[in-house]
Amino acid sequence: MEKRTIIALLLILAVFWISSELFWKNKQQTPVQPPSVKKSAEQTAETIPEETIEPIQTKPESLNIPETEIISDIEINNEIILEDELMKIFFSNRGGVIIKIELKDYLLSDKTTLVNLIPENQTALNISLQSQSGTSQNFSNTVFQYEKFENSVSFFIQTEKGNIEKKYTLLEKYQLDFEINVESTEELANYTVSLDGGIADTEEYLKMKKRDYKVVSQMDNSIVKYTLSKLKEKKEISGKIDWAAIRSKYFVMGIIPNELIDLNKLLAFQSNDSPAIKLSVDVKRFNFSHQYKLYFGPLINKYLTVWKNGFTKVQEGQGFLKPISDIFVWFLQTLDKVIPNYGINIILFSLVLKIILYPLTHKSFESSTKMQKIQPLMREVQTKYKSDPKTMQAELKKLYKEHGVSPLGGCLPMLLQMPVFFALYPILRYSIELRQTPFLWLPDLSEPDPYIILPIVMAVFMFIQQKLMAPSRQALDEMDDKQKAQMQSQKMMMYFMPIMMFFLFKSFPSGLVLYWTVFNVMSIFQQRIIKKKFK
Repeated sequence: MEKRTIIALLLILAVFWISSELFWKNKQQTPVQPPSVKKSAEQTAETIPEETIEPIQTKPESLNIPETEIISDIEINNEIILEDELMKIFFSNRGGVIIKIELKDYLLSDKTTLVNLIPENQTALNISLQSQSGTSQNFSNTVFQYEKFENSVSFFIQTEKGNIEKKYTLLEKYQLDFEINVESTEELANYTVSLDGGIADTEEYLKMKKRDYKVVSQMDNSIVKYTLSKLKEKKEISGKIDWAAIRSKYFVMGIIPNELIDLNKLLAFQSNDSPAIKLSVDVKRFNFSHQYKLYFGPLINKYLTVWKNGFTKVQEGQGFLKPISDIFVWFLQTLDKVIPNYGINIILFSLVLKIILYPLTHKSFESSTKMQKIQPLMREVQTKYKSDPKTMQAELKKLYKEHGVSPLGGCLPMLLQMPVFFALYPILRYSIELRQTPFLWLPDLSEPDPYIILPIVMAVFMFIQQKLMAPSRQALDEMDDKQKAQMQSQKMMMYFMPIMMFFLFKSFPSGLVLYWTVFNVMSIFQQRIIKKKFK
C-alpha cells in the first residue's frame, strides 16, 4: 500500500473515531391549558424537598395538600396490568407509576426471560408539584386509589384542598397516552415528571455501554445528546423541548408532550448506572390538565416515524450518510426475506457492492500497477529536472498522461469504501434486526467477535493485500538508495497497519468486520488478475 494511501486511511479512521459522538445545543417557547379531575379516597403526599430543576419562585403560602404517611387502609397493588400483543405493563398504585415494561418479542440472552425496560426496584413517571411558595410535593410514596378498564388505568387521590389524577391509556405499536390532571386551591409554579429510574441493561455485552446509553432530546428541531459517560455531572437544558428520551443500544423510553405544554427544562443525569431525566413544566395556575405521548419499545424506524416530530432522530446514523444507510437497510431486509440469515446476506451484500464498484477499483488497481512499471521513467525525469521543480512536475504530469496513470489511483479503492463503511457502521451496530443473530461461531453479528477470530482473519488478508500492492523485485532493483530507503519505511508500515487495524476492528461489530474481510478478499483476487495481466 502506498504511503499516501496509509496516511489517507489513518486520517479517515481517526475522523470516524473522534466524530462518532457529536453534541448540539438548542432553544424553546411557551403555552398551557386547564383540567378536570376525578375525586376519591383521602390520601396525601409527603413534603419532600426536590433536588431537581430549580423553579422560578414567587411569594405565597404552601401547597394545600397536607403532609401524611402512606394510608394503611388502601392496599398497595403492584400487579395492575395493561397489555397487548407487543407489551405487558405493570403499574403500582404506590405513586401511580410504571414498575415493569415487558416486551413480548424480545428476550434476554438466556432466551427465556422477556426484556424489561425498567431496572429492578425502579419506577417510571413519578410526578412532583411545586407551589409558588417553593414547597415541593413528591408523590412517590403516596398510595393512590385506581380504576382499571380494558385499555386504561386511572390513579387518583382527593384531599381537603387538592386533587390529582394520573391516567394511562395503552395504544398500539408500543405507545401510551399519559394524562396528568391537577386541581389545587393554591397557585402552582411548576411540576416535574420523571424517568429517573433509568433504562435497564438488556444485553450481555456491555463494554460499549458508556457510548450506547444516552439521553436524547429535541429542542426546536435541534438534537441534544448526552452519552452515559458525559452524565457524571448533571446537565440542565433550557428551552422549548419537543421530546425527550433515554435509550440503550436497542431500546428507548420516550416522552412527547402535547404541543401546548410549556415543557421548558430538562435535567439529565446518571441513575443506577443508566441515563435518567426529569422534565420541568411551568404551570403558574391552580388547575391544569396535560397530555403526553409515551413510547416504550425497540428502536425500529417504522414505529418511531408515527410521531412525525423528529422522534426518529433518537436513533443512530441520522447524519448526512443516512440516505445511503437507508438503501443498505432496504437491501439487507429484502435479502432477509429470501435468505433468512444475516451472515450470508452480509457476504452477498459485499459481493454485490464489489460488482458495482468493480469498474472503478479495476481502473484504480491498473493505474497503481502501471505506476510501478513507469518508475524508471519517473526517476529519469526527477534526475533530469531536479534543479527545476516546476518543469519536473510538468514533465511528470505529461508522463502520467502518456501512460494513463494517476498518482492518486492507489487511494481510490480505500476512499470508495469509506462512505460505505461509515453508512454500514450504525446499521450493523445498532439494528435490532441483528440483535442476537448468530453466524458460524459468532453469537451476535451486532457485537464484536468474542473469540477475535474474524479480526485476525481480516488482518491476515489485509497483509496479503498490501504485499500484492508492493513493488516487484525488479522494480526494487532499479531504485536508487533514496527510493529504497522510502520503500523500507513503507515495508514497516505494511507490517504495522494490519496490527493496528486488528486492534481497531476487534471492537467493531462482527458483521462489519465480516463485510470488510469479504470485500478485501475479493479485492485480492482482483489485484492478482491485474498483476498477471501486466507481467
